[in-house]
Amino acid sequence: MKIGFISVILILIFSQLPFGPSAPETPEEEPSPVKGWWMVKYFGVPPTQYSRIGKVMIKAESLGSRSSLFKKAGEKENRFPLLSWKWKVSNTIRSAIETRKDRFDSAARVMVVFGKEMGFRLFGSSEPTGLKIEYIWATHLPRGHIFDHPGEKNCKVFVLESGEGKAGQWVYEKRNIHKDFKEAFKEEPKEVFAIGLQTDTDHSNEMVTTYYSEPILRKK
Repeated sequence: MKIGFISVILILIFSQLPFGPSAPETPEEEPSPVKGWWMVKYFGVPPTQYSRIGKVMIKAESLGSRSSLFKKAGEKENRFPLLSWKWKVSNTIRSAIETRKDRFDSAARVMVVFGKEMGFRLFGSSEPTGLKIEYIWATHLPRGHIFDHPGEKNCKVFVLESGEGKAGQWVYEKRNIHKDFKEAFKEEPKEVFAIGLQTDTDHSNEMVTTYYSEPILRKK
């Protein structure tokens, strides 16, 4: 009787022990704060906070932070030559120096990534790779200035707005991205992979709030 009882106990104990490798848990991808876009975070830096305002507006709040939003260009639109959007900044980043890698913060950036052959990684919240143009709202550099990104290869920066003269106002922008691509890279434009937004203050530790309308690729 005792032997039978002990056997039952042992069976119950062993039935609870795990045998063999357990099934690995699949990590869930962090949901984007803005539907239809994916967010890219940067190691060791707090992320800028993005949120959708209404149907087509995106709000960015940055305090010593940096992160980006990206959206894949549609197959019908990725050859369109024009890009338009509106943006509004609360202020510029007063201590920013755009031509220095360790001081390049911007209240507002709209980014265009070109080029099929250089690869595109949508999943895993990574930045798309390719030739890139950044359109920025600068602090000190004059409107119309074009320069090499101080911290990235294959990236040209176009200054569209500068200073705080229009801070607090909606400003409409329209760019011929094919013309800008030729000027920046001295070759025929490639199709657009993705459009990106970034408001960053990680170098300056300053604060800014920026609003964007979603950039739209257009034929004319």
